[in-house]
Amino acid sequence: MSLEFLFEVGCEEIPARLIPSLLEQLGSKISGRLDESTVSHLPPQLYGTPRRLVIVIEQVTEKQPDRSESVTGPPFSASYDSEGQPTKAALGFANKYQVALDQVRVVDTAKGKYLGFEKKVPGVQTIDLLREALPQLLGELEFPKGMRWEKSRFVFVRPIRWILCLLGGEVVTFSVAGIESSNFTFGHRFLANNHKVTVNHFGDYYQKLKGLSVEIDPEKRRTGIQRDLDATCNRHSSRLLQDEGLLDQVIHLHESPSVVSGGFEPRFLRLPQEVLVTVMREHQKYFSILDSADQLIPKFLAVVDADPRFEASIVAGHERVLKARLEDASFFWEVDSHIPLESRVEDLKKIVFHSDLGTLFEKTQRLVSLVGPLARLLRCSEKAADLRLAARLCKTDLATEMVKEFTDLQGIMGGLYSKAQGVCETAATAIYEHYRPNSWEDNPPQSVEGTVLSIADKLDTIVGLFSVGWAPSGSKDPQGLRRQTLGILNLILNKRLSISLEALFRKAFTLVRKKAKRSYEDVRADLHLFFKERLRNIFKEMGYRYDEINAIVEIGVDNPLECLEKISAISAMRESEDFYAVSMSFKRMKNIVLKAGLQMDSTFTVDPSLFETEEEMALGRLVDQIKPKVKRAAAKHEYRKAFELMASLRPAIDLFFDKVLVMAENPEVQRNRLSLLGSLLAVFYRVADVSEVVLNTGAMSA
Repeated sequence: MSLEFLFEVGCEEIPARLIPSLLEQLGSKISGRLDESTVSHLPPQLYGTPRRLVIVIEQVTEKQPDRSESVTGPPFSASYDSEGQPTKAALGFANKYQVALDQVRVVDTAKGKYLGFEKKVPGVQTIDLLREALPQLLGELEFPKGMRWEKSRFVFVRPIRWILCLLGGEVVTFSVAGIESSNFTFGHRFLANNHKVTVNHFGDYYQKLKGLSVEIDPEKRRTGIQRDLDATCNRHSSRLLQDEGLLDQVIHLHESPSVVSGGFEPRFLRLPQEVLVTVMREHQKYFSILDSADQLIPKFLAVVDADPRFEASIVAGHERVLKARLEDASFFWEVDSHIPLESRVEDLKKIVFHSDLGTLFEKTQRLVSLVGPLARLLRCSEKAADLRLAARLCKTDLATEMVKEFTDLQGIMGGLYSKAQGVCETAATAIYEHYRPNSWEDNPPQSVEGTVLSIADKLDTIVGLFSVGWAPSGSKDPQGLRRQTLGILNLILNKRLSISLEALFRKAFTLVRKKAKRSYEDVRADLHLFFKERLRNIFKEMGYRYDEINAIVEIGVDNPLECLEKISAISAMRESEDFYAVSMSFKRMKNIVLKAGLQMDSTFTVDPSLFETEEEMALGRLVDQIKPKVKRAAAKHEYRKAFELMASLRPAIDLFFDKVLVMAENPEVQRNRLSLLGSLLAVFYRVADVSEVVLNTGAMSA
C-alpha cells in the first residue's frame, strides 16, 4: 500500500539565497534514507517560501519489505556428540532463538561448518522509520551560519516555529528544538494574520494555504512575478531590464508576491546607468525599466508581499528610501570623480588582500608583471603598456566611497572613473571588464585587453591561494576559487584561446614564490586536478557524454580549447564505422601493452631489423608514415582528420593481429613487437584515449 508523505518545517524568515539549497538537501536526505531502508517511493517534490520548507512524496510504501537474516550458532563439531545427539550448545542455540532443531541446518562459513538458520525479519513500518530519521536529517542540513534559540541548543538556519508531518494523513510524531510535529500549518503572517489551519493531505494543504495568501510553489511565484513585471512595463510603454539573478532572489523573498511601480527624480539620471541599476538592485531589490532606446527611465518596479489596499503608502515608502540611496550615490560619484585613481594606488598598501599574500598593492604589482607575458601569449603585445597601466589601477576603486557602499560595482566604477578622468580608452575598458565573467553564465569581456586582465587577476588569486595552502575543501570555498576557475575556462573556451595552463601556472607561481608555503610541483599537480574537474563539469553542462569526457580529460587538460575541439570530434563521429575501427583497435593494443607490464608513457623504441613478417614490416612502415600526418592534423586542430588517419590503419592492424604472434618466444622480438604497438598507441594518445568511449556495438553491427 502506498501513502502520501507531507513534511513542512515552518521557520522565521530564511535568507532567499539559502532556500534552494536547503530544499535540495532535505529532499535528497529523505529520499536517501528511504532508499537505505528499502522503502519504495516516488521522487520528492520540493516547495518553499521564506517561512517554510516543504517536501511532498506522492507515493511511499507503508512498510519495509520483509527480509531473511542468517543467524549462525555454535560450530557443528561442538553441536552433536558421538552418538549424534544434540549437545547443550545446540539446544541452547535453538532455545535462545525459539526454533526447533529440525529447522536448524549446517552452514559453511570461512571458519568451517556451523549451525544456523534463516530468520524471517518483518519490515519496519515507514512511519516508524521517518519518526526516527527526520529529527536527525534536519540536524544534518548544511548552511553558512546557524542559530540557537532554545534550551536544547539545536542548530538550524532560523528558529523553527512549527512542524507539519503527515504520512497517509496520520501525524508522524517526533520533536525537534522543543517543537512537536503536528497536522497544522499557518497562513501568511500579515495578509492572513498568521491563521492556523489543520490539514489532512497535500491537496487540502495546498488549497488552504492558497486561501491564506501563501503560494508554496516557487515556479508559480516566478511565473506570476514575470507576468506582472511585463504587464506593468507595457502600461508605461517601456520594457524590463531582464535580470534573472534578481528574479531568482525575489521569488524566495515573498509568499504572496505582487508588483508595484514607483519613480525617482529625473535629475538622478545623470549618474551612470550601472550605478543606478546597482543601487536599485542590490539594496532595494528593484527592477529597472528601459525606454525604446535602451536608456533608463526614472521608474522602478518592486516586488512586494503586502495588502494591495495600501499600495500608495507602500510605493511612497519605497520612493523615500530609494531617494536617500540615490542621494548617497550622487555624493559618492561627485567626490570620487575628483580624486585621480593614480593617487589612490598608495591607499592599496592599507588594504589586505590575503593575510598570507599581502596587500592589494602587492597584488597589483604582480598583475603588472603578469599581463605582459599574457599579452604575448594572446598576441596583443602592442597593448602591453596600456595593460600594465590597467593592472596598476584596476583595484584602486576599492578605496572609493562608491565601492565601499556598493561593493558589486568594483571594477565597473574603476572603468567609469578612468574614463571620466581621461585615462586611455584601452586601459579604462580593461579595468571596467576585468571582473567578468562572474559565473559560467555571465558575459565575458568584449575586449582583448579586458580578457587579458581578467585572466591575470583570477589566475593570481587561484595560484596564490593554492601556493599558501588555501585550496577549497568539500563544499567550502570562501574565496570563490571554483567560480574564478570557471571564469578563466569560460574565457579560454568562448574566446577560443589556444593557451597552456602549465604556462599560466608557472608564470603566476613565479610571482608568489617568496610567499609560497608549498613547492611548485605540489601546487601544479593540485591546480591541474582542480581545473580538470571544472572542465569536466563544463563539458557535462554542454551535453557531452561521460565516456567522451573521460576520453579527453584523462590524457590531460593543459590546453582546454584543444580539449573542446577533440571532444567535439569524438561526439561527431562516435557512431561511425571509422570511429568504431579506431576504438576497437586501440582497446586491443592497449590491453596487450598494459598486460605486458608497460605503461602508456613508456619510451617505445622500434628496431626494424627485428621484424620477421611482412605484416609487422607493413605496419611499421605505416606507423612511420602516419605519425607526422597525425601530428600535423593535431597542430592544425583538425582532430576529425586525425581520427580518420588512424582509422586508415585498420586493415594493417587486422592483418598484424591475424598473422603475427605478439608474445613471441624470442624476448627481443617480443619486446620489439610490443614497442611497435606502443609507438602506435602513442600516435593515438596525441588525440584521445578512445578506449574510454563506450561503443554501441548493436548499432555498429546493424
